Amino acid sequence: RSAPAEEEPQDGPEPGRCAYFVARKKRFCRMVPALGRRFCGEHGQQEKENDRKRIPCPLDPKHTVYEDQLQKHLKKCNSREKPKPVYFVQDINAGLKDVAEIPEKQVTLSSLSKEEIENLIIKLKKATNGLELDLKEQILSHKALHEALNDPKNGESAFKHLKQQVWSLLY
Repeated sequence: RSAPAEEEPQDGPEPGRCAYFVARKKRFCRMVPALGRRFCGEHGQQEKENDRKRIPCPLDPKHTVYEDQLQKHLKKCNSREKPKPVYFVQDINAGLKDVAEIPEKQVTLSSLSKEEIENLIIKLKKATNGLELDLKEQILSHKALHEALNDPKNGESAFKHLKQQVWSLLY
């Protein structure tokens, strides 16, 4: 088999389409020009009778804009920075900006002296003072769990997983 021949340019652009030939794509531009024009807005500088100058958009140089309409374009360009929602807070989860504010201190209990451990216990008791710490152990279950646990098809591994899954659903 022979390699396919490169696409040859047509005799001209499709009717009602821009007359600019895009060499990189080996075809004519497919955008629609303004009424009475041969080229679309992007390729309008090709027309000799057009005295308006097009410049690259400062927000996105992939497209161009008429120089005399730049300010109007900047207000509606899709590449402009959109306003942030009212709830947006820049760097809210970025952590501390000045690391010196709160030094990160990680030490093992075994490295502390007896006095330091006693001070830590006092701080912990002070922090938990007034908290309701009466915890009652409750083992909750459901009829569906009993049926699954008593099913002979479920082995020891399934039994363990069922209890864990029910625990996570209840708490």
